[in-house]
Amino acid sequence: MKLAIFGTGGMGRELADMVARSPRLRSRYEHLVFVVDNPGDPVQGIPVVHPDTLEAGDEICFAIGSSADRRTLAARFSGRSFATLISDHAIVSPSARIGTGAIICDFAVINNSVEIGDHFLCNVFSQVSHDCVIGNYVTLSPRVSCNGWVRIDDDVFVGAGAVIRNGVSAQRLRIGQGATIGMSATVLKHIPSGATAIGTKLSIL
Repeated sequence: MKLAIFGTGGMGRELADMVARSPRLRSRYEHLVFVVDNPGDPVQGIPVVHPDTLEAGDEICFAIGSSADRRTLAARFSGRSFATLISDHAIVSPSARIGTGAIICDFAVINNSVEIGDHFLCNVFSQVSHDCVIGNYVTLSPRVSCNGWVRIDDDVFVGAGAVIRNGVSAQRLRIGQGATIGMSATVLKHIPSGATAIGTKLSIL
């Protein structure tokens, strides 16, 4: 069985490095390839192939930061097997639930009773604290801190270094579908769907 990483950009190459460092992942996949629509020469020694060359049992993952692009690709490859990849250097609570196609990168932390949707991307050094609910196609850039009792709806993008304050059990702090949280933003209250939040005191555009 092959692991097919869609995309040869920075995220794809970082993910290939993560897999190469992992005895657990290397033992699961016989071969590692990159997948693009216009394949060319190998990238860092890894073959680059066309999607049509993949076999039925091969697993695909989308190493792409854009939530919208991952959603488009998941629809395009509907019916194929998607890889859920968790770094050996990540910490994931046994009580957490992780959706299909999720990528949990090096030194990320997914804590107690967290629920994660499909095709989630949790980049390096990001953390999701207890009792959070994360939707489908959510992207956490490096060093995001999402505190407890937060709900992040589908297709949300959170920029590097952003901090999301905690909610409470009676009412999660909520970030609405398709919202964008800017780099180093501090989220102190609910964010409407489709809004962009920036700044350390929180402005909504």
